[in-house]
Amino acid sequence: MPKRWIAFLLVCTFGLLTNAPLSASAGPPDGTGTGSVIVKYEPTVAAQALQAEGGQPSLAEKGYRTLQVPDGISQADFIAALRNSPGVVSVEPDAPVYAAATPDDPYYPGAQASYMNLIGAPAAWDLTTGSHTIIVAVLDSGTDLTHPDLSGRLWENPNDALSNGIDNDGNGCINDRYGCRFINLTPERRTACGYTTSTPTGAVRDDHGKPGSVNHSHGTLVAGILGAEGDNGIGTTGVAWDVRIMTVKVLDCGLPSHGGEPGGDISNVAQGIDYARRMGANVISLSLASQSGDTTADTSILRDALQAAQDAGVIVVAAAGNHTPGSTQVAPGYPAAYTQYSNLVAVGAADNLNGDVWANYSNYGPTIDFAAPGNSLAGPIRTDIGFANPYGLAGPGTSFATPLVSGMFALMMSRNPRLSASEYIQIARTSATPAPPGPPNWAGAGIINIGAAVSRIPMTVNGSALKDWKDTPAGTIVTASIDGNICGTAITSLPAGLSSYTIRIASGAEQPGCGAPGKTVQMTVAGQPAFPTPTWGGQNASLGFTNWDISSASPPPGPIVTQTLGGGWSQVPHLAGPGSIPQALTYLPPNWSAVLNWNATAAGLTGPGAYLRFLRSVPAYVESWTTVQTYDAYWVN
Repeated sequence: MPKRWIAFLLVCTFGLLTNAPLSASAGPPDGTGTGSVIVKYEPTVAAQALQAEGGQPSLAEKGYRTLQVPDGISQADFIAALRNSPGVVSVEPDAPVYAAATPDDPYYPGAQASYMNLIGAPAAWDLTTGSHTIIVAVLDSGTDLTHPDLSGRLWENPNDALSNGIDNDGNGCINDRYGCRFINLTPERRTACGYTTSTPTGAVRDDHGKPGSVNHSHGTLVAGILGAEGDNGIGTTGVAWDVRIMTVKVLDCGLPSHGGEPGGDISNVAQGIDYARRMGANVISLSLASQSGDTTADTSILRDALQAAQDAGVIVVAAAGNHTPGSTQVAPGYPAAYTQYSNLVAVGAADNLNGDVWANYSNYGPTIDFAAPGNSLAGPIRTDIGFANPYGLAGPGTSFATPLVSGMFALMMSRNPRLSASEYIQIARTSATPAPPGPPNWAGAGIINIGAAVSRIPMTVNGSALKDWKDTPAGTIVTASIDGNICGTAITSLPAGLSSYTIRIASGAEQPGCGAPGKTVQMTVAGQPAFPTPTWGGQNASLGFTNWDISSASPPPGPIVTQTLGGGWSQVPHLAGPGSIPQALTYLPPNWSAVLNWNATAAGLTGPGAYLRFLRSVPAYVESWTTVQTYDAYWVN
């Protein structure tokens, strides 16, 4: 056996025994060979304990490592050797992924209106333009962090915003102020992009393309189509005007061997998904895909990352990928090719320049969920490549259809952040516009209609449902009505002994006569009106109400409550307003003859306390009780 091969096995064994973090130290030196492999070691005891408690460890804690193939060894031999090593659960070849399209022409003012109208964006903006509380992770070639249309919309990590070369928050990424870069180092990436390490780092600036190149700014364009600042008087607007963009760089600068198109590896995509999930992303947007038909991209590391995202309720939006017209390989690439993840949304492209018919470059097949415009979309480009006006037209490609769909989900969440991933996706399906005829399932549920989707978002209210501010029994019915129409029903439960309810209240777009801006929602508990009443909010008002405690009141007893005492006498509490007698007692039966009221301070015959009286049909000077107050108790004959 060659000495070099023996030395390599020793390196691998050391990595296995130490279970080192995912970095350059986990295997051979960065960039020494061609290709990489994904190794899963037995997870640590801490990770097993976390999973047993219902938590979600990171991919690194689960035992995943990416190792570069050493120089002079084939990937197949490397995999065979690792599979025979103790403690190794699985070994898979790493698979390449590619940006689904590259930008071309410069930006022309007014280019956005046509496709934004096609997908109903203006109607959505009447209800919400986004929310700074919603985080969308964009996994791409990076973002121009200084672009005037993006710099105010960037997610920032407050726990590792320094430049000290230290992973201050211990999340596996060094100085990840705006996000993290996951790129496997290769000789070509070292030469073409200037990368020096595979260690995850916060170097997420978009470096796709070179000055003067027509292929550039892929990640910046994608981020801008999704979330460029709107209504600020400059440049373009994203689908969501106010959203936080987490930059996760998993695509390189665009290698000569790929024709200048950004590329990456499936293991990096998985790590990027895992990072975004752990750092709090609500939506993960992937404008990338493996080559159609490349089954090596179906890896356990990617499946684990997607499963963890699904368990966390994160929506993952992935481009179907592109093919050369006339190609026989037209199935979506991975991750869009998966069908087993309910939170994964696969996006095909429509030709918005030709009536939203199928774009003949877009992959299609049974996994597609939606289609969106993919041709000549306007967005920001890098400010450091020499163009006087940093905007351009993107496309054609499913890369650029994808952020439109991701932006749609960001707006839906902005309207009500308290729905589940499956609820958002189902509402989007119901709202989609039927697609023109084309290849089988090229558009899934249809072409997105963002305005229709946002208008169907329901109000949700939860809290305690009480009666007279006391807990009600489990199973008590709570209803919500608008203008007399019942728009939601729920029943109470008693977690920890407290009467709780959660009610979903339909919008007018879902159920005619129900929710609309400015409408009052009348709640009832056990059939009695309950207060306070929520109001259906207008533009940028959230429809998610939490800890909204409501209570109904016992029905009033009516104008008179009588306790019969006998001998013709009854006791009555005066529930009406104060007034003079007998006018204030007109609610009594007409045959009453006398009323008596005890006054503890009046002078009696034998001491303090006496009955004050009012007798009918006697002179006024005989009366001693002439005025009644609310809640006075008296005796009537």
